[in-house]
Amino acid sequence: MPKERLELLDRSWSDAAELYLKELAPRFDPWFQLAVNELKAHALPPGPVLVPCCGPGQELLPLHALYGGQRRVVGLDLSHGMIDLARAAIAAGSATDTPTSHQQQKQQQQQQQQQQQQRKGEPVEAHVADATALDVYSPAAAVVSVFGLQQMGALAPAALANWGRCLAPGGVCVVVLWPSRVEDSGPWCAYDQVVLEKAAADKGQPPPPPDAAARAQLHEWEQRLTEQVRAEAAAAEAGGEGCGVEVLVDRLQEYEMSWPSPEYFWRVMTEGGPWRARRFAQGEAAMSDLANRFAAKYGGMGSERYGSVMLSHSPAARLVVLQRRRQQP
Repeated sequence: MPKERLELLDRSWSDAAELYLKELAPRFDPWFQLAVNELKAHALPPGPVLVPCCGPGQELLPLHALYGGQRRVVGLDLSHGMIDLARAAIAAGSATDTPTSHQQQKQQQQQQQQQQQQRKGEPVEAHVADATALDVYSPAAAVVSVFGLQQMGALAPAALANWGRCLAPGGVCVVVLWPSRVEDSGPWCAYDQVVLEKAAADKGQPPPPPDAAARAQLHEWEQRLTEQVRAEAAAAEAGGEGCGVEVLVDRLQEYEMSWPSPEYFWRVMTEGGPWRARRFAQGEAAMSDLANRFAAKYGGMGSERYGSVMLSHSPAARLVVLQRRRQQP
């Protein structure tokens, strides 16, 4: 990944880390559970579980517990702020609030003992790293990445192919990513629409059609996301290797997401989410313009609808599952 891009993402996600963990991680959890269910459907070979783009690490301990603490789990993220939170979560284990009853105390003690036993098995780790290549950690039993791959843009197809190559025979790669168009209506679509409107205004051009964002084509790299994986698998088959990586699943999955208001949605996404990078790249004046345009879709700044009416929508994420074929005896 280009140095400038790495630095921008590191800065934006480090600053966004705590708000992301508080507001977005819980809302994104249904897609993580989707990934976990895909993992459970397979008997994995020996090896670590790699978590590229692990963010604040909320997925690392659950993945460690999923395999009874007997698999090494390695989280990787280019954001120093995210990895700081991930390491803090690992150090704290999955500690809960102080129990209020003897029964709760007993349950917590049992949980702590179980966690200690698990940590005596294989470790949980978090490292600052560019996750486009995982070769140093291969061969892996599994690669799990939820909402990170799309940030690699044009590099995503090569990164996905690398993740597949890093699997041990029988290993599984489960990836959930946001497409460039996640909904045909709703606040995400409204944001994409105001970005198009601002771009046209900045160029002195007429505004785009009101449904331009909803009809936008996917990025070219999204359309060819699995092409390199499939090409390498075909080459391996032709060469008689027989242990290439195949695409098991490639589909969309939507879940409902709710916010206290459109204004709340805007604040979280631009301060603690993926749009913070635009704030750094284009400046406060540009974001203020976008904020006003976005608010206008919901009654305008200061309106009751924008500031206090519940907002619900159902974005669709893309699920991709790969598996390296097992070697034939």
